[in-house]
Amino acid sequence: MFKKYLAWSLMTWAPLFVCAQQVTTLSMNSGIDDALILDAQGHLYGAHYQGSAVFHVSPDDWSSEVYSDGFNTPNGLAFDDEGILYMADNLGNKIYRIFPDGTSEVFVDNFVSPSGLIFELDSDTLIATSYGGNRIEKIAPDKERVIVASGNGLNGPVGLCYDDDGNLYVGNFTNRKIFRLEENGELELISQPSGSGWLGFITYAKGYIYGTLYSQHKIYRTDLMGNDTIILGGGAGTVDGGPDEARFNQPNGILASPSQDTIFVSDYGNRALRMITGLEPLTSKTTPKSKDILNWQLSPNPATSNLQVELQLDHSAKVSIKLFDNQGKQMAVLLHNTTMGSGAHVMPFVIADYPAGTYHIQVDLDKGLPFSKSFIKK
Repeated sequence: MFKKYLAWSLMTWAPLFVCAQQVTTLSMNSGIDDALILDAQGHLYGAHYQGSAVFHVSPDDWSSEVYSDGFNTPNGLAFDDEGILYMADNLGNKIYRIFPDGTSEVFVDNFVSPSGLIFELDSDTLIATSYGGNRIEKIAPDKERVIVASGNGLNGPVGLCYDDDGNLYVGNFTNRKIFRLEENGELELISQPSGSGWLGFITYAKGYIYGTLYSQHKIYRTDLMGNDTIILGGGAGTVDGGPDEARFNQPNGILASPSQDTIFVSDYGNRALRMITGLEPLTSKTTPKSKDILNWQLSPNPATSNLQVELQLDHSAKVSIKLFDNQGKQMAVLLHNTTMGSGAHVMPFVIADYPAGTYHIQVDLDKGLPFSKSFIKK
């Protein structure tokens, strides 16, 4: 189904920095500074948050033209199975339906600052984030609304994406936290990119969630266990080239091509439309271990004087746990190559003497690929 394809739009990256990656500017003034979406024919559309229009991009020369206009602050986008484009008008507090001829109508009114949009898998139900209301809602075709998550860590939610198993993820614009939404409405913290500033939109590809670090002018990647990596970009600008040379100007929207070998990015700072190519599929060496092998979490988060590392193992393994600060400096070895049996394990650690800030707990099993999660020390 086309809707399912859009929701699961994939992209691939080589592990860490690979020189084959190349950033190219398609248009220096596309008019697009926000969300990106593809229609069933593979045509690209984008929102102009600083303006009033949604743009269509020509696949021939990357030129853009107004597709529909007259809105307040166009934000998140999603296509349904019939080719109708849904658009979140953030400060207009409305969600619109835009028809193939460019005409529009209000789908939902009085929705507090709608931001991200995505359709429920195999359903006509729309899922929308409320940036100002700090909640996620489902909206049925008859416009009946149900709140599926509220508060509980949501702080300016915007980005939405699914993984291969149909799990839904949401990213906070305000504090860069990325959560997995459980069926009961609970949120499991997956990752929080280090540093400061805002996280734009997110998308999923082959075991990874990618996001635009708006304030840091970078593209971010994390696997589903919270192992985080800054992927591309190194300072403000609009510079093409490889990983070390490329520069972004407040990257915001992000979307993969159907072939999974190209990523499109919209720069908020100057409405440039960028393209990242030379992407390689993940290898077995970089594929995260199964969630069934290691389920784990940190609590409480934020923490003050004590932190618990909670592990669920499905087999006996040698476990190592290390603590790193936000600059990547190893602060402590909490557990070293200790054999632990299958089942649940809870390990408390005293962190009272560490300064306030963001820290990372790294866990590895049998000296394999390490996993990491972030927590905040108050």
